[in-house]
Amino acid sequence: MRALLRVGCGGSARGRHLCTSSGAALAHARLREQLASVKQQLRSLETAHPELRESRDGLEDELKTLVAANPDLRSERHASDAFAPPKLHHINVVSREVTGLLEFYRDVLRMDEMPIEMFPRTGMTAAGAGSDVPISFTTDGHMQMHLATRDLGVAFRSGEAINPIGVGPIGHIAFRTDDIDAFKRHLDAHGVQYADYGTRFARDWHQIFFLDPEGVIIEVHAVLR
Repeated sequence: MRALLRVGCGGSARGRHLCTSSGAALAHARLREQLASVKQQLRSLETAHPELRESRDGLEDELKTLVAANPDLRSERHASDAFAPPKLHHINVVSREVTGLLEFYRDVLRMDEMPIEMFPRTGMTAAGAGSDVPISFTTDGHMQMHLATRDLGVAFRSGEAINPIGVGPIGHIAFRTDDIDAFKRHLDAHGVQYADYGTRFARDWHQIFFLDPEGVIIEVHAVLR
């Protein structure tokens, strides 16, 4: 898969301002992703590996320092970074061509472009499952925009009933949970059917997709490591 990379920030005063503000947002988003990964490891390994708790504490301290230095990253909705599931993680927008979307969210809404490495693809895409279309990511430091090329064949190739990047412009709205198995049991108890894509799209995320009462596709995922 190819990423749509930002070439540079420009030499103007406005360009330098955008780089500074977006750099803080990207650092904030990166720390949140790293923190989620460490917390997942702690839940299963902290007894045998106490050094993971030290890693988590270090990331939390770094995150607090970054937020303290950048008050614009704060909001009442995210007053605590130790949030309970499920919480809003990203909105996926699909298009025939994502360059225009990237330019809009990056340059007009002043969100920071995220490196493609923060969403590592799984080897399953090469076998026909999931999707390997061009995609890009932006963030304001709290939530993300996932900008994907429309792929009408995902559900057919994967043998699932829901295609999360087939119908737009909103492909899906995504939430993050700490326990995907518990959340699936919760859906079962409420009679909500879901498509379990597992790690077909992202190597380190277990993703499920289902519909709200109006047919909007909802994703819930958990970080695996």
